[in-house]
Amino acid sequence: MPRRKKSDEGIMDITRMAEDLGVSKTTVSRALSGNGRVSEATRQRVVDYAREKNYVPNMMAKSLVTKKSYNVALVFSRQFSNFEGQFLRKTITAVCDVMARNDYDVLLAMVGEQESQPMQRLLVNHKIDGVILARSLERDPLIPLLQQSKLPFIAIGRPADPTVLYVDHDQVGGCREMTNLLLMKGLHRIALLGGSMLYTVNQTRLEGFRQAHEHSRCKIDETLLFLELETDDLRIDAIQQAVARKADCLLCMDDHVAMLALNTVRQMGLKVPNDIRIASLYDGEALLDCTPQITAVSFDPELLGKRAAQQLLAVTRRQPVETGALLGYQVGLRTSTQT
Repeated sequence: MPRRKKSDEGIMDITRMAEDLGVSKTTVSRALSGNGRVSEATRQRVVDYAREKNYVPNMMAKSLVTKKSYNVALVFSRQFSNFEGQFLRKTITAVCDVMARNDYDVLLAMVGEQESQPMQRLLVNHKIDGVILARSLERDPLIPLLQQSKLPFIAIGRPADPTVLYVDHDQVGGCREMTNLLLMKGLHRIALLGGSMLYTVNQTRLEGFRQAHEHSRCKIDETLLFLELETDDLRIDAIQQAVARKADCLLCMDDHVAMLALNTVRQMGLKVPNDIRIASLYDGEALLDCTPQITAVSFDPELLGKRAAQQLLAVTRRQPVETGALLGYQVGLRTSTQT
């Protein structure tokens, strides 16, 4: 057998592994990839040897053989704001962690609500093996594009199309439980303050709000619904209107609006919770240092990103997955809603 060059010493590849184990290169390749017919004993022997020798696959060679890019795209909205970014950053980090452990890189794609060209370029150039939509729009132009391409994809957040694979926290349940608890406290003039209804997360929260009122047989005052609040000026105006209309609680769809509500009512000379109560449907970092502490619904962005990545990987491997996976939540009752 010819002697190996010194430069090759310490480098483990499939050829050397096959020689050392006394099996074919095809057997080693099948054992490491999990594809093809290889006995469990042989597969375990190859895997153990690879681990012992710190074998790292050549991703370029692997890509040529499998015709995969080993990239996935994570798409988020161009319109996302700084306060939404805290949740998104944690979700992205979790996605990247899962993908890295499975030899995938993550391409971040910031795409406008009605844009599709960036995704078209990725698809045409075969740059990706799958997509995670870290947004859920009522009419997302990317969904029909991805469906037509047959590329595996998953949405974070409940999409309007019931056939689309998604993972989400139980937004309806969280908002319903929060509203029920407020109603049980005798707060029957609850003002709901939220953003664009193009996003299904806001639609699902409104759905939970309505369900709680129906369950309690308490009629909603529609003049206390303040939606499509996309700027701080609109939010402050809505908060002032809610107070003028005798709202006894301001239920805010996110932590930024809750912080704004707290500051605004204070400037109006009101005390929380003595004069008015405040609650948030997202317990973000902005609420950590609030006085009084804000009642809020907690979600786990890391778990959301992890599950989305795991589900997408399962689809790329043609493993069975459930169409919609709902994750849990926690409602934290705090000083801001004391009665």
